[in-house]
Amino acid sequence: MAVRGQRRLEPVSGLTLAGDARHSVYSRGRSGNRAHLAAGLILPAGLSLHGDLAWAHDLQAPVDSTDGGQRTVDASGAVRWDRHWLSLELGGATRDPFAPIGFPLAITAIDSSTAVRLSPTQRSRYFTAHGALRLLPGLQLSGWYFDPLVRGGNDFEPPHHARLSLTFYSKFWRVYRSGIFALRGELAFDSWSRGTAGIDSSGALRILPEATIGEVNVELRIAGVTIFWCSAT
Repeated sequence: MAVRGQRRLEPVSGLTLAGDARHSVYSRGRSGNRAHLAAGLILPAGLSLHGDLAWAHDLQAPVDSTDGGQRTVDASGAVRWDRHWLSLELGGATRDPFAPIGFPLAITAIDSSTAVRLSPTQRSRYFTAHGALRLLPGLQLSGWYFDPLVRGGNDFEPPHHARLSLTFYSKFWRVYRSGIFALRGELAFDSWSRGTAGIDSSGALRILPEATIGEVNVELRIAGVTIFWCSAT
């Protein structure tokens, strides 16, 4: 059973505050609590600030009777500059230590050996950067960069992780005023350095090798139907 509440306020022009909280009751007399606060401030000259603070003392796997919950406090913030043709954002985050239980079933092995659990993480700091350049109407060059600054990152968070994307989008057939036809094409490159990918049954770290992947994505939208084709190498 869970009880949840949320609230959004705009006390003054340009300032937005939002928050939500949840209390959960589990079996065997266990319970969990989560709270999240967010704030955004619009400044002159196209600048803006935003930040998030998340507190939790909750369970990872309520069906596991040995799960007693963990307490974490995570925070993030960024400054953003927007123009009609350019957007830039620089930010940072901190994350509390955390001890994961098991290994997510949705993540498959990266080689012939299967990781059985994720590595415990220590307090970490992160640097993030985002940018978008509108080259022509409907044509945009964008990218982001992510770098954990402590111990080279945690599992599946390799240092120097970046993505660059060139995207074309157009409602090319305007026979109907509703613009139900749209075409989107994307050419992207995703690259990351060497990292870790969990712990195997012997207690050894599984290595996530460095890689660079090229992607081609094409989407054709017709009313409520989307036809897409994706390829990665």
